[in-house]
Order: sequence, then structure tokens, then C-alpha cells
Amino acid sequence: MAFWNDLFGLIRNKRVGPPIIALALIFATAAFFLGSPRYKTESSLILTAPPSGGTLSMDPAKPVGLTNPLLQYNDGLRTVAGILILALNSKDELRKLGIAENGSTEIVIDDGRSNADLLGVVTQGPFIHIAVEDPTAATAKAILERAERRLREELTSYQGSLGAPKSTFIAVNNVALIPVEYDGTGKIQLAVEVLVVALLLGFGGAYLMSVRRLRGRPAPAGTAESEADVAAAVPVAVPDVVNGPALNGRSPSAASASGTATPAPGGSDDGPSGASGDGSAADRENDDPPTEEFARITSELLGAVTDPRKSDRDGHAG
Repeated sequence: MAFWNDLFGLIRNKRVGPPIIALALIFATAAFFLGSPRYKTESSLILTAPPSGGTLSMDPAKPVGLTNPLLQYNDGLRTVAGILILALNSKDELRKLGIAENGSTEIVIDDGRSNADLLGVVTQGPFIHIAVEDPTAATAKAILERAERRLREELTSYQGSLGAPKSTFIAVNNVALIPVEYDGTGKIQLAVEVLVVALLLGFGGAYLMSVRRLRGRPAPAGTAESEADVAAAVPVAVPDVVNGPALNGRSPSAASASGTATPAPGGSDDGPSGASGDGSAADRENDDPPTEEFARITSELLGAVTDPRKSDRDGHAG
């Protein structure tokens, strides 16, 4: 969501959005006028059988009856149309027509499925549809004428190679011919593509520049001060070393007192050494396992509930 907000912000920005859109429109207009024009022409052909129906009588005295060629459309004619379409779409035939691979001239030879007007009747008859598109009108017309002539030559040669009688040869007839006309869809498509690419590059570059500018900008001083104030306001728990909790039942002060006591010269039981010995014995009686003491100390430092045994030990020591 933040990306779209930034993008719309760039579009609304008077120093970013309008200049990019204006440049994109200029590039698209230049591409439309500088793009090469396209001229297109089409021809629809149909195969027809001879009046004799494709058979020749061996007895001249008994000729075969004649029929209407328009009533003799069958799967055989559609098969022949498919053979011719495959033959003319080969690279060698296209080269003979003067069409270079990846060149400026485009040609389509099919059964009519590329023509919207023939979509409903493609399966009803043996149609052959030829469409040529070229930057010049004369070239488009010349290539279409060569394609039709080459189609008739190929059909005649194919029937002759099979030994078919000339009276049974299939004929090729024109159904519709669209003369050469200007086709502006190519230039419009080119202008739209240039417009889209220019907008994407323009706003994409502007968005990247804005992101880099925001990343390189230092953080505001108010933010650092507020963070320092928050850190100062949070209390930090510091353990009391002098008056801290007892370690193994003894406070640090008691441990230091017991460690500095010296025995009496006479070795009396009532001397300081005897008291120290009694105190050490009491401390040893109150000693807990170190693990439990460490856990209790940790809980007291974290503000947890104090171990109930502490009060008992304090009372016993008192």
C-alpha cells in the first residue's frame, strides 16, 4: 500500500508527474509519425472440380455426363487445398515469392481461419486465403499476385505428376479480392508501446530516486532526544552488593566479620575463636545447595517473590 501511495504522490507532484507524462506523449507521437506505414491486401480463392466430375470415359461413344462444379465440393478438394497451403508455406516457396525471413514483409496463407469473414464457412469448402502486408503498396500487390500465380502453377504441376487427365484438372477461382489499402493499426500499436515504456521508465526512475533520497537523509534530532529521554526514564535494577541477599545463608557483612576474627591466645572456649567456631557451625547448618541459592538470588533481583525459607533462617540466626 505504501508503494501505491508513493507512486500516486509522484504523479500528483507538479515537478515529477506532468513532465514525465508530457515526455511520454512526445515520444509516442514521434513513434507514430516516424514509424513505417503498412499496406495490406488479401485474396480468397476456392478450388473447383471440372464439369466431368473428375472422371474420363474410356469409350468416346459413351461420354461421361456433365455436372455443375459448384455442386461437387467434397473432402477431396479440401485435401488438395491443405496440400497447397503446406507447399506454399515452406521456406523455399516463400523465398521464391521474395519474402525474406524476419523481413518487413508478412504473408499469411491458410484455409481462411485468419479472416473473420470466412470463419463460418471454412469447413464448408476448400478455401485458400492469402494476406500480404508490406511497408509499400506496390510490393504488397506484387507479392500477392506472385503467390496466386505460384499457387496455380503448383496445383497444375502436382496433378500432372500424378498422371491426371487435363480434362479432370482442378481449377482455382477467385472468390474475393481486397485491393491494397493503408493499415494504421501497426503505427498505433507502436505508439502505445512507446507510451507505456516511457511512463514505466519515467516513474520507475523517479520512485528509485525518491527512495534513495529518503535512505540517505539523516534521522531528525527530535527522534534521538526522545529515545534518550525514554532510556533515562526506565529504571535500571542494580544489585546491592553491600546489603545484598545472603549467599549460602550468610550475608556479606557476616562473612567478612567471620573472616577477620582471630583466635584468643589461651585457646579459651569463651574467646572470640569459640564464638567464631559456633557461628561457623550455625552457618554450615543453614547452608543450602548452591543451585537453590542462585535461583533464589536471581528471583529476588528480578523482583520475584522471596523464598519463604529466608524468614525462617533469619529468625534462627537472630
